[in-house]
Amino acid sequence: MFGKKDDKQSVDFDSLKVTDSGELSEIQRIADRLDSDEIVHIVAKQSRTKPGGSIIGSPNTIFVTDKRLIIRNPTMLGARENVEDFSYDKITGIKLEKGVLSSTLVLTVPGMGGVSRFGKATGLLAWGRESDGSIDAIPKDKAELILKFVRYKMEIIRKQSSQPAATRSNDDPLTMLKKRFVLGEISKEEFEEMKKMLEE
Repeated sequence: MFGKKDDKQSVDFDSLKVTDSGELSEIQRIADRLDSDEIVHIVAKQSRTKPGGSIIGSPNTIFVTDKRLIIRNPTMLGARENVEDFSYDKITGIKLEKGVLSSTLVLTVPGMGGVSRFGKATGLLAWGRESDGSIDAIPKDKAELILKFVRYKMEIIRKQSSQPAATRSNDDPLTMLKKRFVLGEISKEEFEEMKKMLEE
């Protein structure tokens, strides 16, 4: 359609990895918080100059990994920081609010409301609104990519959780059968009958 971008643009998220030197230096700031096998796919830093950006303080940075979303919120001109992470199975919603110059990402995660608020004891600056977490002044292309990546991960988790427990397990057939019996999914007679079939 004229004047409209194709929203179905295909991105191979599994092979997407950070290679930009500036973004790699940002990753170094949270390297001690990453698992040894964790891969960072996207890094997006809040703008200092665009509306909603961090004009005075240090800007927030979003790290999108294969396991979770990590938000680094530096305060006191970078002397302190708050780093929060949200695994994809805990995120219940994500939306993108597009502006003229930049975009805002809005996350919904149960229980996050108290985490991202002002705290006298911590001195941390708040980000977010009510039970949602929002980060303004994210470059449009990065915000769009983050939205697609998080939705991709949420869809994978939704599909996995809708599969029967037996098909999700990596256990051998006998162990799966025992688990089904313990969980009450099959009777003792069914268990014995299926066990005989497996042993033949």
